[in-house]
Amino acid sequence: MIILPLTLALSSLLMSPISARPLLTDSTNTLAQNSLVDEPFCYMKTPDGKTVDLGKLCEEQPASGTAQTCIPGSNIAAKVSIAAANYDGNFFSGQVLNQGCKKIKNVKVNYEVLDESGNLIDNGFIFAQPVTLAPGQSAAFRGEVVAGAKVQATYADAQE
Repeated sequence: MIILPLTLALSSLLMSPISARPLLTDSTNTLAQNSLVDEPFCYMKTPDGKTVDLGKLCEEQPASGTAQTCIPGSNIAAKVSIAAANYDGNFFSGQVLNQGCKKIKNVKVNYEVLDESGNLIDNGFIFAQPVTLAPGQSAAFRGEVVAGAKVQATYADAQE
C-alpha cells in the first residue's frame, strides 16, 4: 500500500532534528536541501555541492500598475513610446516600448541636440535593440551624439 511508506517518510521528516542553521524565508540566495526527490524548480549547484534555490529570480514578475494593452490604429509612431531617455554628455540612451497590437521592427529614436540657448545644433536617430519587438516588449537604445547642452528625443518610429 502506498499510504504506509508515504506516512513513514513524512513522520521521519517531522521527527528529524532541526538544523542549527536558521531558515532564510525571504532571502534571494536561500540554500535548498540536497534531495533527489524535492529539488527546486530553478536552482544552481555550487562547486562545493550545495544547491542554491534561484526561485525568486525565475518567478514571472507581476505587471506593475495597470496591465499593458495595445493601442490599435494606423499611426505607428503613437504605438512606439519612449519610456526613458538619458544624456550623459557623450551618449544618448533609453528605452522604447511597443504599445501596438502587432510586431514591429527597426525601431529608431529620433533626437535633437540643443545648445545653451535652445538652438538646434544637430539631429539624428539611434536604432533600438533588439530589432524586433512583440506587443508589450521594450528595447534599449544607446548612441554617441554631438556634444550639446541638451539632447532630447523627438519621436520614435518603426516598421510593421
